[in-house]
Amino acid sequence: MTIKDKFNQLKKQGRKAFIAYVPYGFPTIAKTRDIIIALQDAGVDIIELGIPFSDPVADGAVIQEAASIALKNGANTKNLFATLNKIKKDIKVPVALMTYYNPVFRFGVEDFFKSMNKAGVSGILTVDLPIDEAADYLKQAKKHKIETVFFITPVTPLARAKKILKASKGFIYYISVTGTTGVREISYDSLSSHIRQLKKETSLPVCVGFGVHTKEQFKNICKFSDGAIIGSAIVKFIKENHTRSNFLNSFKNYVKSLKPNN
Repeated sequence: MTIKDKFNQLKKQGRKAFIAYVPYGFPTIAKTRDIIIALQDAGVDIIELGIPFSDPVADGAVIQEAASIALKNGANTKNLFATLNKIKKDIKVPVALMTYYNPVFRFGVEDFFKSMNKAGVSGILTVDLPIDEAADYLKQAKKHKIETVFFITPVTPLARAKKILKASKGFIYYISVTGTTGVREISYDSLSSHIRQLKKETSLPVCVGFGVHTKEQFKNICKFSDGAIIGSAIVKFIKENHTRSNFLNSFKNYVKSLKPNN
């Protein structure tokens, strides 16, 4: 299923998208499969799988620590695709890779997109790739049928936002705050104003990430957006509970508790 298909399905059901972020290889490579399946079983609509990177400038402390552990576990791009190829038949929801451009470039842009297609990946979010430098990236994405999700922030000028909208597929990732990822308070008034302005310019779904960590925030954000992304809170739960014998059941229950429409 593509990201576009998922949003069409959600629209028919009158639901908003619950998107969860987890880093590949954390707490271990072996547990990544179980975590992905648990997210799916818990009702997550789209899974963002992060590629660990040594200089994650947009990530807060929780995700930085998880990425560091994952890298020590050997969570490189080659191993990520190997893992996804093993479990792709079990995954029924769209998976999008969230990455920095360096791993894509080092792997080879065309080979990277080809590998995504083979592994059943639906989309990609590249945090530090400006649209002005994305020509080959977009060409390969189109060739290999990968949806390109781009970011818009509270300080993105409207003229630039329109260019980003044209290059985007799947959905728009609206960053709720200036700064890095992590648990924080969110100003709904300015957020809703910005998103309503964007939705006048595009038919693409607009989802909100960075700082979202409670059911209440999720519920409020979905009053004016098409969904929300929760990352740091989920990664924190994994960090604090993954050694417990009942981890997967408690993890599924925790993820379910974040949904306002469960």
